[in-house]
Parts: sequence; C-alpha cells; structure tokens
Amino acid sequence: MRASTPAEAASHGYPPGVARPLFVSEHGDFAAVLLETGSSGHSYPYFVLTRRQGGKWEEYGGSNMGGGWYQTDDDAGVVVFWDDAEGLAEPIEIEFKGRRWPAEMKDGVFFAVWWDELNPGNLLEPHWPAIAAAD
Repeated sequence: MRASTPAEAASHGYPPGVARPLFVSEHGDFAAVLLETGSSGHSYPYFVLTRRQGGKWEEYGGSNMGGGWYQTDDDAGVVVFWDDAEGLAEPIEIEFKGRRWPAEMKDGVFFAVWWDELNPGNLLEPHWPAIAAAD
C-alpha cells in the first residue's frame, strides 16, 4: 500500500483505530514509526520502517522486538530502541556509543532513533543502546 504519510503507511492493514502512531522520525526518504497496537490497558508497541518512493510512503520493515538496526542504504541504516517506560524516572536517557541521548516519551513508552549508523554488529553489549543509569 502506498500512502501519503509515514504513519498511514505504517498502520496499513490494521483495523481502523487499532494502530495509533506514537512517534514518527523522518530522515530523507525513510521514516521510523512506532505504533501503539495494544488494547486498552495493554501496551504493545510495534516499529515500522517506511520508505518514500515516487512521492508515496510504503512499509519497508518492522519489528516488535524493542529495537534493531535497519539498513537504509549500501553501508548505513537506522538504529531504533524502545520499551515500556513504566516505573522509569523522567527524563529517560539512553547510552549509546559512549554518549547519553534523551529518549522521547509518550503514553508510557520511550523511543530513541539514530540515523546514518553503520551496522553496530551483533547488537549486544556494548554495541546496543541501553537505558542510562541515574546519576
């Protein structure tokens, strides 16, 4: 399905009102979209990478695994990291590549995105983003 927005492309195939976009991060002809697909009281975030071709957006990949690296060109891609933020103090910071980064929060879920990243390898410590310890 080709859509006019990344959120519309990401939520294609879900019944109306079931997949609600929480976050959208556009970068060139790609967009990272985190959908809330759970029922009332049961959060179930689902990530969708969308791509624009010919002026329209379409799904390019997706996962419910809490993050990953997705290739967007020959040697780079996007790293995404999300999870339930219940019980975590705000603001939430993510450690990645030796730095701390702020994570966006909405409706009890956090989301962080890094574009133009080389494949971080096996996506295990110390290559993978992690919630930063409180100072």
